[in-house]
Amino acid sequence: MEKLEKYTKISYTLAFVLIMAGIILVAMFADYQQSGISLINIGAIILFVTFIRAKRYRNGPVKDERTIRIGAYGLSYSWLITFILIALLFWVEEFGIAQMTVKQILAILMFTMIVTAKGIQWYLFRKGDIE
Repeated sequence: MEKLEKYTKISYTLAFVLIMAGIILVAMFADYQQSGISLINIGAIILFVTFIRAKRYRNGPVKDERTIRIGAYGLSYSWLITFILIALLFWVEEFGIAQMTVKQILAILMFTMIVTAKGIQWYLFRKGDIE
């Protein structure tokens, strides 16, 4: 429980510092308005996520063997899907089917890893236990 409180306090402090820095940039320096707005947005997102996590885990996070096992299986399946996607992208490039930049490929891989990891974990939590 102490770990959650420490995380919450640090996150709220970080969000407050980012928002204040953004407000100062926007108010005082005309050349850095876009950077200031970005800092305010980042601070607001951190604030929102911290609030949601603190509210969700108010009584402490539920972490048992089943939860840990489902998390590990979800990440394993996500890694496998990403590996298959990398092989597929290699052959797409090799046969000249599509021309992609490194930036596009990294975006595809990052998006795939996040979506498959969370999606598979969500599915396994709904399904029940892993066999």
